[in-house]
Formats: sequence, structure tokens, C-alpha cells
Amino acid sequence: MKVIFVNPACLDQRVTDQDTQVVPIGLYYLAAQLMDMGIPAPILNLAHTGGPRPDAQGSPLDPLALFRATIQKERPDIIGFSVTNPSRINAIACARIARECLPQALILFGGPAPTFMADHLFKACPELDVVVKGEGEIPVVRLAAAVQNHLADKAPGPDASCDRLPQTLNKIPGLVFRQGDKLVDTGPAPVVENLDTLVHPSKYFAYQHLAMSRGCPGKCTFCGSPRFWGASGVRRHSPDWIFTEIQALARSGVSHFFMSDDTFTMDREAVLALCDKIIDAGLAITWNAISRVDYIDAELLKAMRRAGCIQISFGVESGSPQIRKTLGKPIDDETTVRAFSLAKSYGILPRAYFIYGSPGETSETIDESIALMERLAPLGTVFYMLVLFPGTHLYARALKKGWVDKDIWFRDIEDIPWFELDPGLDFERVKEFGDRLRQAFFSRLHRFVREIDLVPDKEMTPYHADFLSRLALTFSHGEYADDPRIKDPEHIAATLFERALTFARDPRAYLGLGMILQKNKQFPEAVARLEQGLKHFPGHKDLCVCMGVCLMNLGEFDKALSFFTPFDSDPGLGHYIKICKQQNKPPKRGITP
Repeated sequence: MKVIFVNPACLDQRVTDQDTQVVPIGLYYLAAQLMDMGIPAPILNLAHTGGPRPDAQGSPLDPLALFRATIQKERPDIIGFSVTNPSRINAIACARIARECLPQALILFGGPAPTFMADHLFKACPELDVVVKGEGEIPVVRLAAAVQNHLADKAPGPDASCDRLPQTLNKIPGLVFRQGDKLVDTGPAPVVENLDTLVHPSKYFAYQHLAMSRGCPGKCTFCGSPRFWGASGVRRHSPDWIFTEIQALARSGVSHFFMSDDTFTMDREAVLALCDKIIDAGLAITWNAISRVDYIDAELLKAMRRAGCIQISFGVESGSPQIRKTLGKPIDDETTVRAFSLAKSYGILPRAYFIYGSPGETSETIDESIALMERLAPLGTVFYMLVLFPGTHLYARALKKGWVDKDIWFRDIEDIPWFELDPGLDFERVKEFGDRLRQAFFSRLHRFVREIDLVPDKEMTPYHADFLSRLALTFSHGEYADDPRIKDPEHIAATLFERALTFARDPRAYLGLGMILQKNKQFPEAVARLEQGLKHFPGHKDLCVCMGVCLMNLGEFDKALSFFTPFDSDPGLGHYIKICKQQNKPPKRGITP
């Protein structure tokens, strides 16, 4: 027997939200459990295809064509889709292809959308056989075993497609399936009480997104996480289990991780223990986390920074206390300001999530958000327009009030913008709110950078240098480099690189300054700066390559070649090496008869 798991494409093409292209960590967990049972379970990621309409044939990168080719090659017995509201249209289109190509295959939907709108998906997708609700490991493993036994007992024949479903499905909690014209719901699935009993996904896969915990005690009215995980409370892997996972992935070449927990620092002692393990092992990794402003402190942030944390995201949502209360985030401004200040002081980039277009949003509440932003001085931001989808309190309220009907999901939409339900808002006004927030951030970013105040701790000086040079790189070559809303990003970058070197010698800072000087054709000055870097970091590849390019521009090809040749196995340097060798050839002399 073979299972294939699929991460479908979103309906709308993404420009900045890269997380939508990532395979959900849950699919890796499900596949690992089955593979440990001896059942092949590859994962197909359609989200990265990026077609403008992933439910339509012929898009530039056609996810349906890729799906068809894959299942025709793999010929799985079970096809399981991880479905969200934005990806449900593509999942339904793929299910049609699956039924056409493999009539005998069992088609499963799991994930947030099927958990909260199973009835709709069975109506919208006649090809759908089974929905897995909520946490999937226990029901999927039992379902796979039932299908495996069913296939072993079933005689092959032309009518094999007529009884795809094992007769024992009603004994497996956590499922919804068709039985004639009716749907059978087997009730809630049991959760995995001890997450450490799960097979390590790193045994079979390499990936960057991790989760130390499941569940969230928060009551954010715009989020479906609390209902998805149910009333079981927050469950956690032990620090030992998650460290083993990180170590295995690091050995396979993964060096940066995303901690996907809703509130990573909720269990303070567990995070400290994990950080100690990473530090003691000397793992050269970096990672990002998500948390709440009321679940951090100085000792915790210092440990996280030393263990490789370089960014932490906080849900600020709004500067209006009334809107924060409506959104289920009644945290006071002072706690939020303190959290951002502390994170920056330990060299962790604080990123703020803001939501606009909420119930009660006005020009004045946007002013309050801008005022709070000025106090927070975030170094990264994400601005979201408030949208509703099944599983959230706001959506349930809209249904109860009759503001929206479940049949809306038959339309090709990803979600429901709140402004469509609010007579006091419209698209143009909400768009203007978002534009104001973004402009406020980018026009003040140079000041936020200038006001960074790092903790005077000698143990942290190399981390401070690293933090400042990383931040500088976003202005010289990263996301801020070409943004017209930022005034003179190159000057900001140079200032940050210089400041980094006041804390510690940092190869990225020397390199960044050398590259800025090189870009401005100040080649002698660039060479001098790179020589300083190579004095402290001899043989550093990037410094050597930058030095070689500068020397080529000065016409010193023989000297430039000496910086390239230690890395001549790198095909990217072949062009430079060839030019240097040609320039160093003595001129051909004519032969005198």
C-alpha cells in the first residue's frame, strides 16, 4: 500500500507571504508515522507552483498538471490533502483528477478547513471520501491500517472502485465519511497526550518549521487555533525530543529554523532547557519564534539569543484598547513596549503583527496604532486586513447574526474581509488604513534603527555585532534595500555595519562595508576594509571573493587570482578565474624567419 500527502496551492497568488508555500509540519508528522509502519508516504507540495488560478488548467506553473503526473506515477491507494480555506479550491480540483485517474484511491481531506466545514466540503466535492478532523496522527494511522487490511481481503476486479471504504471506519474516532446519502461523524479523535511518543519526522524528511507545542490558551477572536486543538490544553514535546529533532536536521544541512508554536515561550523552563542544550552542543543554527509580549523576560531572551534566536514576532494587533478587546488581545501598552525594548536590547529583531479594518476601526484608531508603533519602534512588521473564516469566534458570531451564510464558500474566495460585513467600512477606506500604517512604519524605520539600545553585557558583544550586521544586510541587500519609502538605506546599512564593529569583529560587517564601497567604485577603500576583515578572518570565502573582484577592477588580476583559486571548485567563480588567467597571459610574439 502507498499513501501520498498533498499540500495544495492557495487560490490567490502570494507576493510576500512565503509561509503559505511551506509544507505544514503536520504532514511531516503524519507521513513519518506511516513510514515507520512500512507504508510509503511521500509528500507533494503544490503551494510553491504559484499559478494565478490553481484550480484551472494551463496556468504558468500548473499545480493540477503536476498533481496528475505525480499520482499517475506513484499510483497511491490513499491521497490525503492538508486543506485550509485558501487552498480548498485547489484541493477540490485535485480530488476530481484523482478520482478520474485512480478510481480505487481513497481521498482524504484534513486540516483546519475540513475540521470546521466538513459538511460544505462533502457538498462541494463529490469525490471526497473521508474528512479527518483536528489532530490527525491517531485517526490517520488507524485509517491506514484499516485500508491496508481491506485491500488485503478484497478480491481484485473491475468493481474494485465500488467499495473503497473499509467497513470498520465507524470504529475510528475523528472521521467524517459518506454512507449512502448521509454523513457519518465518528466523534472527536483522541489526542496524542505524550507528543514525545510520536516518530521523529526528521528520520525521513528535512524541513525548517518546527513546533515544540500544540494548542493555545489565548482567546483571539480572529484565530482558529484554540478550537482546532480542542479542549485538551497545551501539550508540549520535551526539550530533549525537540533538541534531538533540531540536531538531526542540523546534521542534514538545515541551519535556520522557524518555531511555529502559537506562543513559543509559554513554558519558560522548557525553553530555557532547550536553549541550554543548543548552547552546550555548540550548534551553529539560527531561528525565529512567535510569542506574546506577556511571556518574555530578560533572562529568557538572553538564553534564546545565545541559542541562535534572531527574530521574535508579537501580535500587537492594534493601538486601540477597544479594538484589542474586540480581537481578544486585551494587553496593556506598557507590557507591549517593554517586550519590544527587551527583545531589541538582547539583539533579537522584534517583529510586530498589526491588524487593520477591524470592528470599530476609524481614522482615529489607526492614529492610535501609529502612536503605539512609534513607542514600540519595531524593526519588522506584518500588516493584515482582518478577515473571517470558519473556526474563529468572529465568524461564528457573523453566522449567528445572519451577516453571512455558509453557502458563501461555494464562491471562489479565500476568506471574508470584515469590511464586507461592516456598514461603516468599505474597501477604499480599509486600504487607506493599511497604506497609512505601512507608510508610518517605513518612514520612521531609520529612526527606529538609530534608537536601538543594546544591553551592556560583555558576554553579549559578539551577538550584538552579529545582530547589527544582519540588520544592516537587510538595508544593503535585503528587503529594505530597494524600498522607496526608506530614505537612504545604504547609509543606514553602512552605519549599522560600522556600529557592529564597535562591539566585536564580525566578518559580515567587514564584508558589508567592502561591498558598499565596491558598489560606489571606491575600490582602494574597499580593499583596505576587506584587508582588515581578512586579517581577523583569513581564508573567509566571501571576503576573499569580494577582495578578488575589487582587485580585478583595479587591474591587479594576478593578485585577484590568488584570492579566487582557493575556491576554484566553486563553479560560480569560474568566470572570474578565467578572466584573471587571460589577463595574466603574456602577449604572443611573432616568429622571425
